[in-house]
Amino acid sequence: MVNLKLITSKNCFEICELKADEAFVATNEESMIEAYAYYVENGVGPIAYGIYNDETPVGFIMAEYCLDENDNDGKPYYYLWRMMIDNNHQGKGYGKTALNLFIQEIRKFPQGDAEKFFTSVVPENEVATKLYESFGFVKTGEMVDDEEGMALVL
Repeated sequence: MVNLKLITSKNCFEICELKADEAFVATNEESMIEAYAYYVENGVGPIAYGIYNDETPVGFIMAEYCLDENDNDGKPYYYLWRMMIDNNHQGKGYGKTALNLFIQEIRKFPQGDAEKFFTSVVPENEVATKLYESFGFVKTGEMVDDEEGMALVL
């Protein structure tokens, strides 16, 4: 059964061993380093989960609660920094199940005032685009670091 587990010192190395197509997503090591640096600089940072099939790590998902008066008309939102499924576990429905669990999870967070969930996708990554669209994400028409922006109303 697919489940999410917070990334801690106990499981971060097994999550870092997972690999996906680096043309579409940063490595998990890069993601965790970036999240740590962001936390050090800002005092807050994204929340990261390992995606597991029972006890077997199969992926990684990380998002941040954002409140910036210059973004989203000053309204709070969530931003999905990363989501990946290991090359050996793709095509088994883990990504869809994990994204569903994650959306349910952020709806329970104390910052329940966020009305939108944003992400961005490498334009050539048709699989990820279709996955996000199946949840109701729509293209925003904006580019974010050479990736196409997408948004979901929560």
